Amino acid sequence: MNTAQVTIRKILASDREDVLEIVRQIWGGQGYLPLVFDEWLRDPRCHTFGVEADSRIVAVGNLRLVERGKTGWMEGLRVHPEYRKKGFARMLTNHLVSLGDSLGVQRLRYTTGSNNRASLKLAKEAGFARILKMRIYWYQNIKAPKGSKLTRPPLKEFAPKAAYNSSRSNPALIPRNVLVYDWKALDSTLQAFTEIGKTHSIYASERKMKLESLSFGYKRLGSDYKSWNFTLYASNPKSFLSQFLNHATTASDNGLTSMAFTFKPKFQEALQTSKLAPKPAYKLHVILLEKTLERNTNQEKAKHR
Repeated sequence: MNTAQVTIRKILASDREDVLEIVRQIWGGQGYLPLVFDEWLRDPRCHTFGVEADSRIVAVGNLRLVERGKTGWMEGLRVHPEYRKKGFARMLTNHLVSLGDSLGVQRLRYTTGSNNRASLKLAKEAGFARILKMRIYWYQNIKAPKGSKLTRPPLKEFAPKAAYNSSRSNPALIPRNVLVYDWKALDSTLQAFTEIGKTHSIYASERKMKLESLSFGYKRLGSDYKSWNFTLYASNPKSFLSQFLNHATTASDNGLTSMAFTFKPKFQEALQTSKLAPKPAYKLHVILLEKTLERNTNQEKAKHR
């Protein structure tokens, strides 16, 4: 590799095959980048860059402006295995941080798995702080639970605005007022509920006019898998397990045999002892990381003085 020819540049449609080759080399080719590549290039909120070496793209990452430009969401950072340990992930991260600063975002955020030591080390070096941790379980060969003493709760599907209004009756339900879903995160606002509602079904249960549980799920279809992905917030173990039962049954009713489930860690024991689900095929914590860009934050505050 000629290091003098290593450059960071904007990703083009003609780079598709290089990006797909990176995906094929990671996680058995099961990455989500092929599903979003065209979206990234079309969406004016997205700024997709890659590291070019040896006349091909060997690393890629995207910066998406969300929350009306307040937040720069960093996603999809991937490096081809043959080009690791050369500092390309650091180069690309620093480039996206600088880009976010120049675009005037007040903060940068991204999520990573608790088992991704390289990503967590890079985040620390780049000045990101850990602000939230959620649990993720992956289930395979899932079946509708039978013989449970629990009953499916009086759930109903909520429109985004109704779900948001209900969430305001119980702010403590959502840690740090941040909704974590499908490896993404948004502040719990009406705008966030509306955005999530574009792709997810939103369910809730209330007790005495107060939100008791909230969840949002959707069917994720890949080239060789069909999964039900959902996030669940609850105020107590019973409402948590009832909501879980609802989603497991929904997955089974739709012929889906795998699930990706995001939830607050404090309910892990309740789920494990309930016998409502088989042993997870895989589990970890998803970590939400954040870097505040003080200059842009101070400029925004000055506008409102």
